[in-house]
Amino acid sequence: KVMVAQIADDPELKARFAKLPAGVELATLESIASCESGGDPRSVSSDGSYRGKYQFSVETWQSVGGSGMPDQASEAEQDFRAALLYVRSGPGQWPVCGS
Repeated sequence: KVMVAQIADDPELKARFAKLPAGVELATLESIASCESGGDPRSVSSDGSYRGKYQFSVETWQSVGGSGMPDQASEAEQDFRAALLYVRSGPGQWPVCGS
């Protein structure tokens, strides 16, 4: 799990999170991911409806430009797509974990 303080000291992490849409805080995304999947980018819900670190439905994933299955995308892409969704729709996309 990446903590905000680690980013300043790690050029690779700095590059990864520099690509998030403006205004979306890493701490916000990490909190949502931790609640949704334990932060596991390969997580799949028990019925297969929700996938990845942020438990995207395939339809929601596609609506923010994702292709394929969310849990098969890189963690950086999942973070980016979650940030796009957050900018577009706010924390309500994650009714329990976004509050």
